[in-house]
Amino acid sequence: MILMLTNSFFFKRQTFLFKLNLSNFIYNNIDFFMYFKYDFYKLKEAILFNTVEVLPTDEEQLDKEIQTLVDHANQTGEPIRHYIGFEISGKLHLGTGIMTAIKVKKLQDAGVRCSIWLANYHTWLNNKLDGKIETIRDFNNYYFTPTFKKCFEVCGCNVGEIDFWSADELYIGKQINGRHFWDFMMKVAKNLTLARVNKSVTVTGKQAGEGVEFGVLCYPVMQVADAFFMQTHLVHAGIDQRKCHVLMREVASKMDEGFELKLGQNPVKPIAMHHPLLLSLGISVKEVSERMTTENSESAKMSKSKPDSAIWVDDSPEEIVRKLKKAYCPLPDPNRQTPEEIEREQEWNPVLDWCKKMVYPAGKRILLQRPEKFGGDKIFETFEELKKEYFTGSIHPMDLKTSLANILADWFKPIRDFAAQNIEGQKMLEQLNIK
Repeated sequence: MILMLTNSFFFKRQTFLFKLNLSNFIYNNIDFFMYFKYDFYKLKEAILFNTVEVLPTDEEQLDKEIQTLVDHANQTGEPIRHYIGFEISGKLHLGTGIMTAIKVKKLQDAGVRCSIWLANYHTWLNNKLDGKIETIRDFNNYYFTPTFKKCFEVCGCNVGEIDFWSADELYIGKQINGRHFWDFMMKVAKNLTLARVNKSVTVTGKQAGEGVEFGVLCYPVMQVADAFFMQTHLVHAGIDQRKCHVLMREVASKMDEGFELKLGQNPVKPIAMHHPLLLSLGISVKEVSERMTTENSESAKMSKSKPDSAIWVDDSPEEIVRKLKKAYCPLPDPNRQTPEEIEREQEWNPVLDWCKKMVYPAGKRILLQRPEKFGGDKIFETFEELKKEYFTGSIHPMDLKTSLANILADWFKPIRDFAAQNIEGQKMLEQLNIK
């Protein structure tokens, strides 16, 4: 009896807190709802910004769906909502913290209400950290979310206008039309076959048929249900999450009244945005050669399991220099290479890759600082200018690496300063032996 009363109290408290937070959000943003008008072209620019793909891929259909969102939002006064979800599985690298923040900044500028989904239940299913939900919750509270917020700050986002949700808050406390998250998950599951789910298991970093736990098969079903339960119109992830977003769009037309994704009273499909993945600093000459000779276009992305393949958002300037110094960054030779050969080889250059996908989209520029006899100082206003000159062989790879290291070290100083003062976060990293 005591347990039942305790659980009942907990559910009521969580529901109350959610309603209170929602009421406060509406009250504090009443001017937005009353006066903000979405612009088709600005929203489309934000959706396409720094992406490798948007679903739907057909531009005419995409325009139609964007216009539908704009019309319904402007008619009802409801915001267009976005979400991107993350497992809470370790330190934040640039591919997570910074690439996400750059995109969110652009979406905020277009009036989109952005959300970060802290997927602690998904992390638990995927056996990350020590596999215990209590540890995952603590790691999120003391390290992951506080550090993530600093990433948004250094990229110019309005952090106070970003919603940070965890499964504890939404899966247990929130209801939509009297339904909990698990009702939405069941509805999604009823519209998927086992074969279809198996094809999407790779979103968890595993392959179907490897003897994965049954719980892992629930992962893509939960991820699909998230968008409908949270009522988010723009779903966002790296290109590695594409399969799950395809499922979201397929299922959208099969969701009955009460389960549909809506803007106002109008059913809509989620538009999926896939930002590019940053290349690994650890890619080798041999790996590049194999990819070039076998037509292997698989991305050699940075990985948390390979610390030197990535730069953490709180790395010291010395660590940034050390990691970049070892990075693959071949010097083009126009005298022995054709333009096509140079282009193909440089596709795997992580230093140029980071400039293209992260530095310039964030509004920053590359400044080369060199003695006059080696060309002197020079600012490259656009990536195309930098690429064109680098392809001539007139920029030494070490000069480019040094320039990138200087930008990153200065850019992320506020994150480093915060991390140094975040004692509880440091304790969590030490406890889990995360370096």
